[in-house]
Amino acid sequence: MTRTFTALFFIIFLCAFSYLKLKGISHYSDDVVFSQEAHTPDIFQWLITRYQSWSSRTAIEFALLKIINHKQTWAFLNSFFFAVTVCSLSWIVAKNKKDAILASLFFVLVILFTIKKGFIKDGILWMTGSVNYLWPFALSILGFALLKRCTTEQHLYRNAFFTAVIFFLSSFSEQIVVINLFLLPTIALLYRGPVRKAALISLAATLPVFTYIVLSPGNTRRLYLEIGRWMPDFVNLNLVDKVLMGLSLAFDQMFTVQPVAVGIIYLCLALILRNNKKAQIFSLLLLIATIILSLIERRVFATANFDAIYKFSSENITSSFAIARAATVIIFALATTLLLFLAQQERRTAWLIAIAYIVSYSGTVMLGLSPTIYASGQRVLMVSGMMVSALAAYLALQACAMRRSKLLR
Repeated sequence: MTRTFTALFFIIFLCAFSYLKLKGISHYSDDVVFSQEAHTPDIFQWLITRYQSWSSRTAIEFALLKIINHKQTWAFLNSFFFAVTVCSLSWIVAKNKKDAILASLFFVLVILFTIKKGFIKDGILWMTGSVNYLWPFALSILGFALLKRCTTEQHLYRNAFFTAVIFFLSSFSEQIVVINLFLLPTIALLYRGPVRKAALISLAATLPVFTYIVLSPGNTRRLYLEIGRWMPDFVNLNLVDKVLMGLSLAFDQMFTVQPVAVGIIYLCLALILRNNKKAQIFSLLLLIATIILSLIERRVFATANFDAIYKFSSENITSSFAIARAATVIIFALATTLLLFLAQQERRTAWLIAIAYIVSYSGTVMLGLSPTIYASGQRVLMVSGMMVSALAAYLALQACAMRRSKLLR
């Protein structure tokens, strides 16, 4: 199956690179700032100062400074990381060559045709946005794909070390480090032998980055500076208010930014759970509810003149409307987790898929703790959105496999 993945990688890479070349590459917004900063005579001193006064994304910003004024090199690397993302997912879920091709196809189609274009434009096609969101995500999913390969003791520690380096670099994204810290211990608990050892080594490499982020004086200073710039009302919010804001953002992700992907999940679950009539009916009810809520969202945004994210303040975050949105996210998440668990025949896989789904929303909900929750637009949903898209592709692959099995019988 190695040849299949090699061919897939080059096809996806060439398509992505050709698109970027035809589209054209230009600097805008933060690109201009980093383009100027890239000329600093001492980059490492700049990064140290940056860590102390603004951000702990040291590895990410080092990459940005090195690449921002080399547009063709960025196009090459960005296409590389997109291909890595797609092929890593295929490696994780595929059992044969046909599965690998279908998984890649489903994943690309879900990303391109079921998510709002602002998500793709700012998270994948923008130079600064791609280095901050796509590249760390690509490294993280590559790390989980490599964990799947750690099935024997032969060359285990060499492979585990390489995997740990991948997780280390991916974890300089705050959202990704949270995902890694949830999923790596889960894998270590569910699996034994070489996979557990490799997962624990990767966890050991991730923890120092998490500590580095938490202890960054720049993150604290930036928080107070951003409050005044983006959301002065943030000081009036307590912890519960911030969590409600994060849950409300997850609501917009589900029913405004990528409702089609969410609908695909419930449709595929209904097909997979055909032998469990109650679960199948429940999946169809969730599908219908998703369609209704998506239509309501479109109506609300058309009336309120918002694009994709409904903005709350301290005055209305505890309103019935806000609480209803947060409750809907929780109910849908719990119901989907149960259905995902029932849809998997192997219990270990069931636990891993169910936990990964719950964890996928942590990257969105945690944004409620930041005053820039509404400043960056849809790109902040990149991590959660890609994970939900991956789940939709995985379930579509499962549904197709069950259909093929039924036809053969």
